[in-house]
Amino acid sequence: MWKLCVHEGADESQLLILGRDFTDTIYPICRITADFTYWLIHDLFGYHNYNIDGLLIYFDNSLKMKIVWGCTGVKQMLLFTFIIVCYFGPWKKKLYFIPISLLILASINIFRLVITSFVIKDGFPEWFIPVNESMKGLTWDGSPKMYWEFYRDWYYFFHDGIFKWVYYDGVMFLLWLYWHEKFNLPYQKNKLETQKGLEI
Repeated sequence: MWKLCVHEGADESQLLILGRDFTDTIYPICRITADFTYWLIHDLFGYHNYNIDGLLIYFDNSLKMKIVWGCTGVKQMLLFTFIIVCYFGPWKKKLYFIPISLLILASINIFRLVITSFVIKDGFPEWFIPVNESMKGLTWDGSPKMYWEFYRDWYYFFHDGIFKWVYYDGVMFLLWLYWHEKFNLPYQKNKLETQKGLEI
């Protein structure tokens, strides 16, 4: 249903729902996400070389991260809500399990942005050069252009690779598994025993 109804731009900065552009509508959430990430790193952690410029957050002389629709965690929260609403289990417990799970997902998303900011703070490590050469079929020549290309690849290695897997296949899966084991299975067992009792 999501794939049929929702379309995102190539860099997940545009949000189209049933053909209508909702990019401007989601802007305040992008801004809140950028501001909160900035506040954590700059104000709370005390890194005064961390900057914000609209939706761009970055350390001095580092790659800039733009907080777009795909970075807000809203998509994952909507998908998870849909999964739990449609999944088996007691409705009354869904009423508090879903909000708690959304709070966890929102926190993990901010944590992901903070970690990504620190990962790309000082460029990329030397060991990444042969790794990226083999992954992308590139040959490192030491030029500034190649440096920034590898730098962007280092960012995407975490943003689109490791952290996406951790978020979807880690946190979301574990929350669903907790729901299934802790709430759904006892509920189904109790329901089955009640039905058997009625039959007797």
